[in-house]
Amino acid sequence: MSERMKIVKIALWWFGIVLAIVLPFLLPKDYHVHMLVLAGIYSILALSLGLIMGFTGQVSLCHAAFYGIGAYTSSLLALNWDWPFWISLWVGAIGAGFVSFLLGCLVLRLKGHFLAITTAFFGIFVALLFNNLTELTKGPMGLPGIPRPASIDLGFLKIDFITRTSYYYLVLCFAGFAGYCIYRLIHSRFGQAMIAIRENEELSQSIGVNSMKIKLLSFTVGGMFAGLAGAIYAHYILFISPVSFTLAESINILTMVIFGCMQSFWGPIVGSFLLTILPEFLRMAGELRMTLYGLALMLLIIFLPSGLVCSIKEKWFSPSK
Repeated sequence: MSERMKIVKIALWWFGIVLAIVLPFLLPKDYHVHMLVLAGIYSILALSLGLIMGFTGQVSLCHAAFYGIGAYTSSLLALNWDWPFWISLWVGAIGAGFVSFLLGCLVLRLKGHFLAITTAFFGIFVALLFNNLTELTKGPMGLPGIPRPASIDLGFLKIDFITRTSYYYLVLCFAGFAGYCIYRLIHSRFGQAMIAIRENEELSQSIGVNSMKIKLLSFTVGGMFAGLAGAIYAHYILFISPVSFTLAESINILTMVIFGCMQSFWGPIVGSFLLTILPEFLRMAGELRMTLYGLALMLLIIFLPSGLVCSIKEKWFSPSK
């Protein structure tokens, strides 16, 4: 990496950290902070899907299922057994990771559109379970009254999560934790093996890479962080229903990953923030809002096929520049 790239990378890291901390104080309305909270949750989802698709090359269309498993597990534990958020959150994440592990054992030997179709059917199956297990999930009526996270009392400081700003910083901490774990993973020996599988699975196997083990690790970690995002979402919105965890939501998360650049750590983060906030900016267009949104996505695919972050990196920060 050139000195120029190192300086730019460090500057972007610090700029992003400082901006994330001060951003709620720069926004005029509480609703804008609400959009930031949702963008932070989607950034965890997009990062976890980017790990599976961008770095391991496995097409998954059931990410919303893991998202929902985390949300329902944490919510049901809190509502029915009074489990505190700080425990039910991790049980929801581990539960989603366990389901993704079991699913991965069954489907990760498939490739390409076969894997995509199989994971899509699993996502539909989970959404149907949420709809039909009415005694447990209340079906289409959803689960109301999900409790907020309990306050943290440090003695000299008490932190509650009543306001959107306080919850934003909670989401920021979890997003930072997820980002750190995924960043360390993709820059480790396992990360190199993931990229090798993405580029040429047969060749990677010939040099001793256990492709099934690596793909299963990626799929499990991605599912676990999706479940974590689901639990955070449930205890923020305080109500969940099956309509939030459909195949359409999986495609929405996938769009964020592709928009930002799936083969970049920053790409899914940028994509999740832009595609959470962009529809709100287009709200003034009224009925044309979704048309303009679709047009923007189409233009990006045509002119920036590598994704926003990767295309900018190739154009302005390539070694030849």
